[in-house]
Amino acid sequence: MERTRHSLRPHLAVARMQIRLSFHYRTRAFSQGVGALLLIGLQAALWTAVYSGAGDAVAAGWLSLRQTMVYAAAGTIWVLCLPNLGLARQLEAKIRDGRIVTELLMPMGFFSQWFSAALGRSVGITALVGLPAALVGGALLLPFDLDAGYALRLALTSAIAFVVLFNLSYMIGLSAFFIRRVEGLNEVREALLLLLGGSMMPISLYPAPLRDLVVWTPFVHGFYTPLGTLVKDPFVDARVIAIGLVWAVLLTAASALCTWRALRKLVIAGG
Repeated sequence: MERTRHSLRPHLAVARMQIRLSFHYRTRAFSQGVGALLLIGLQAALWTAVYSGAGDAVAAGWLSLRQTMVYAAAGTIWVLCLPNLGLARQLEAKIRDGRIVTELLMPMGFFSQWFSAALGRSVGITALVGLPAALVGGALLLPFDLDAGYALRLALTSAIAFVVLFNLSYMIGLSAFFIRRVEGLNEVREALLLLLGGSMMPISLYPAPLRDLVVWTPFVHGFYTPLGTLVKDPFVDARVIAIGLVWAVLLTAASALCTWRALRKLVIAGG
């Protein structure tokens, strides 16, 4: 137990530092929150028009207007709180200017160090932006009973989404060891999240063959699965969550392998 606590101590220190940085730059976080509120208002107007003012009397796919608006609003906040393109750009910049060498001196693994930093940042932004938005949105848009089973599914799918999005961004940033620019990969990631992940519209509204196909991709589980769980979309069942869990494990293993290959390349290069 003492050994485990000792090994976790530096990771917790890195996470706490990122939380403090989030609160230090709270003006930026609040500005992002204001921008998110404006975007949520635009989405509410858009989906009201799509549903032709029918309200909750008409459902598209499995979702009513209220559920779809909650999905869109939560997705806007979700993008702010979870690992995004900023992580890949930060990692690329440190690789390019050589600052990555100093991070290798830290008393922890390189991969776990970045995971702890990303977790700390997400906790900080969630406390500043996500939690207030959840309290207001939960009261105004989707009052629901928070039973234990629902809370557990929501926590599990959120954890899977964090791991999936972190690994995607981390591997894109780490690819700076092998390619000149990673910006193109960032754009591909965002496009795939839009088209296959459900960040443009809920997967429930996709044509059935496409909906059943994209659930096998990792992008769905970084966005649609937790948000579908939030609005109690029946399409997000145990099978879909299990697929997301498998992707989280596979992507973590891929990140660890990429880290080993990248750092081996750094040593060979004389770093």
